[in-house]
Amino acid sequence: MNRYYGLFIGTAIPFKHLKKIIRKFNYAYYGKASPERQQDFIEIIPEFHIRHSDYPHTMLECIMVEPAYLNRFLEIINNLDFTFILCQYRHGHFQTIMNGIEYSVTSYRSLEDVVYLLLEDEDDIEGKFAKKLRTLPLEKQFASAPGIKTSEEYQHLLDTWVKDVLTYPAKNA
Repeated sequence: MNRYYGLFIGTAIPFKHLKKIIRKFNYAYYGKASPERQQDFIEIIPEFHIRHSDYPHTMLECIMVEPAYLNRFLEIINNLDFTFILCQYRHGHFQTIMNGIEYSVTSYRSLEDVVYLLLEDEDDIEGKFAKKLRTLPLEKQFASAPGIKTSEEYQHLLDTWVKDVLTYPAKNA
């Protein structure tokens, strides 16, 4: 079974609608497939970056998609009002320290070789950085760059992003 992360990035993810789509794929297709066929399905593990605090009461379950229906699944998901990025099933963690405060991120690599850095909120003890992030335009709430391969490139992307967020004028937020 192939595994991927599915990054959901947006401001108002329609969780009720999304749950219906996932139920269709998980129960109507995966649930009715033979055990032999189920082994060929792709498992997509949801990860979220949502601009607002309206998280669902229960997180979404893994999404099981038959390879023949992956393009249809992506087409359906990409027609909703958020960004969905299919990523490799591995991720990393990076930190930087600025002004005595540690900032930690999780990194994901899309299938198109773009790296995404998302803040690990639990490390933001006072919540100041996370609160400021939520006031910024969505595209500034995470860092991304294509073709990053080395630790130095990851570190440069992280440092640049944190500096940009810290210096972003409050009046523009």
